[in-house]
Amino acid sequence: MNFKRNSKINVNKRNSLFENMLGKVYNKQINLYGDLSETPKAKCFWEHDNEPSIWVSLLIPSYNTNKKYLTECINSIKEQVGTFGLEVVWINDFSTDEYTNILVELLDNLIRPLKNCKLIYEKLEKNSGISFCLNRGVNLCSNEIIFRMDSDDIMKYDRISKQLNFILSTPSCVMCGTNIQTFKYVNGVKIVDSVSKHKSSLTWIDYKKNPKDWILNHPTLCFKKSAILNVGNYREDFKYPFEDLELELRVLKDYGVLYNLNESLVFYRIHDSQVSNNKSEHIKNMKNALIKTIITS
Repeated sequence: MNFKRNSKINVNKRNSLFENMLGKVYNKQINLYGDLSETPKAKCFWEHDNEPSIWVSLLIPSYNTNKKYLTECINSIKEQVGTFGLEVVWINDFSTDEYTNILVELLDNLIRPLKNCKLIYEKLEKNSGISFCLNRGVNLCSNEIIFRMDSDDIMKYDRISKQLNFILSTPSCVMCGTNIQTFKYVNGVKIVDSVSKHKSSLTWIDYKKNPKDWILNHPTLCFKKSAILNVGNYREDFKYPFEDLELELRVLKDYGVLYNLNESLVFYRIHDSQVSNNKSEHIKNMKNALIKTIITS
């Protein structure tokens, strides 16, 4: 299978894996390579002949994810540039046989053949929830630096390299996120819905003065495995749809600061079946109770 990218074709004309992946927003075509005049200045991680300078892990849980979403997600993994080696850790939360077969075929065809890439795939014996999946996935990751991603989202081509450079060059950083651009279908066309704007850093002292229930974008997280294990990892038995907040607050409390890159490096898909779309009063009350417990404990 030939994955060679034709570097002679201009980014405006090339047959990119992302061509037509997203529609128009504000009457401008979305370009995952950045500005229309910008051409990727680096090779994809699997195009390098030399040994990787560092290995990182990418952790993705999934449950019955749509084939189209999976394909776009996996293609965005293939387009990552840099000199790192990538270990993809994929936890299948007991998807049906139909969706499992689709996922396994895509991983076998699009990920396994890549150079400088390793795949760890595990299907759970029963549906156990995202927090259990992430706990299991963190333990399976072989590398200190772990990236998170959802199975229906899309990464910009330099997402991993930019966050990796940041966490390696910032000694106090054990966890960092990025801004996101949410997108959804409108009349059959994909458009950007909104852009998040988190602060570049948040300290535990400042958080206690002004507690919030959304401090980082979970699918954009990059963190150090040792720090996550030190605070107890994702809780296996956590059943509420805010396992991200629960972990982030424990990390923030223990390490004093979280960071966010003020650039949208992940396109976050909005659709009706998302657990994270649950904005009920009960969930809000549970979040507030969690925040109060962690602050006062």
